Amino acid sequence: MAEQDPRRQAAPPGVELPPAAAEVATELDAAEGAPGERTAAGQASLIVRAGDGAARVIDLADGDVVAIGRAPESAVHVDDPRVSRNHALVARRGDVLDVIDLGSRNGTSVNGAVVRGAERALAGGDVIRVGPAEIIVAIAAAAPVKAAPPGAAAVDLEGPSSGQGAGFVVADEAMVKVFQVVQRLARAQTTVLVLGETGSGKEVVSEQIHRASPRAGGPFVRLSCAALPETLLESELFGHEKAAFTGADRRKIGYFEAAQGGTLLLDEIGELPLAMQAKLLRVLESRRMARIGGTQEIELDVRVVCATHRDLQAEVAAGRFRQDLYYRISTFVLRVPPLRERRAEIALLAHRFARQVAERMGERAPRFAPAAMQVLEAHAWPGNLRELRNAVEHAVVLADAGVVDIEHLPASVVEGGAAPPSAGAPASVGAPASVGAPASVGAPAEAGPMPARLAELEKKSIEDALAAEGNNQTRAAKRLGISRRALLYKLDKYNIRR
Repeated sequence: MAEQDPRRQAAPPGVELPPAAAEVATELDAAEGAPGERTAAGQASLIVRAGDGAARVIDLADGDVVAIGRAPESAVHVDDPRVSRNHALVARRGDVLDVIDLGSRNGTSVNGAVVRGAERALAGGDVIRVGPAEIIVAIAAAAPVKAAPPGAAAVDLEGPSSGQGAGFVVADEAMVKVFQVVQRLARAQTTVLVLGETGSGKEVVSEQIHRASPRAGGPFVRLSCAALPETLLESELFGHEKAAFTGADRRKIGYFEAAQGGTLLLDEIGELPLAMQAKLLRVLESRRMARIGGTQEIELDVRVVCATHRDLQAEVAAGRFRQDLYYRISTFVLRVPPLRERRAEIALLAHRFARQVAERMGERAPRFAPAAMQVLEAHAWPGNLRELRNAVEHAVVLADAGVVDIEHLPASVVEGGAAPPSAGAPASVGAPASVGAPASVGAPAEAGPMPARLAELEKKSIEDALAAEGNNQTRAAKRLGISRRALLYKLDKYNIRR
């Protein structure tokens, strides 16, 4: 029997790697430990080799999306003129792994076959080439998993409690820094104040602090201070005894007790009335409380995380928030950047939301025409993730031929204009106040009305596609991701000579 290649002996169990990948796997195993300790059932990884031969691994959990392109913020950054700024994505949905070419200029090679403006399913051992970069797909079969140490918890952005996890990615440098701080905060019992605009992901960040902490086995309980009238807040927070007041026909456990051994998120704490602020301060100071109508004090073992979109320092100055409570809850302040400061995540989120909407409709996920994606990346997104999710759902419902174009987007997004500079908000360790947003691909430098600029971009995209395909309209339409009939309509619309 022929002697086995020693490079293949280092491959993780159940993973079939091509010769190029085997050498990379050997390097990775030497650096990261025995393969049996890092391979789990259903694990998928990308082994990335840049043009200089250096290798790294990117593990893919369910729902992960990896951006490939010339944009510096891409997870796989390929600095080569043959590569488009936003070139391709690799997305994992359950056990399905797809590569999605984003209408790149030169296409994406999979095992030597070029994919242009389309999706292709991937299998273990497939080799993706984008310019000089080689990306090898490794998919592990079931293998023994070494038990995690007590109290350890993996950060998983698909958390069931938040309901937003399925639409949350961490790709931009600003959010990477936030989650690096989250990992450190998770190990402490420090009270954390999470600041951020409505819809920016404060609840998801708060849940990750819990899920990455030794309290991950306990409950994560969320109370929206803005959702309840003042008359009910005290009872909801602290609970009450039977007959404590009219209508109290039985004992009620409050949110603090429900969170024993875990984490309590006080969302929108800036909306808490002053009277309740004083009571909350006493509980946070003493770590003890009594139910309404009760005399027995209950010792609390609860970590408190607070979140708000308000500037609490300004609220203190205006007399609407107690200064002593502010200092008590702001032991550590963590700011979640708004979506307009996380440009690298807009395309990833848009594709993820589109897949979710399409799956609910029982349809195949549409692609985004380059001009439509430029609109999304240029918009200010005052409603953050919620606004983007709604805009994508609107577009997917209207899109035909499997392509989201400008006309499918809400008018508020198309005509909303580019993102303004960020409003001043309190910064914090690990969360920069501002992150420079990359310019949109092909966007003209001069300012002008948004519809006119978008029409110019679309016309140029069509002219470039025709030039690249030698004026062959069928191939140009395919490159643009539209039907030939739609291309003919646009040729007439923009008076482009056929």
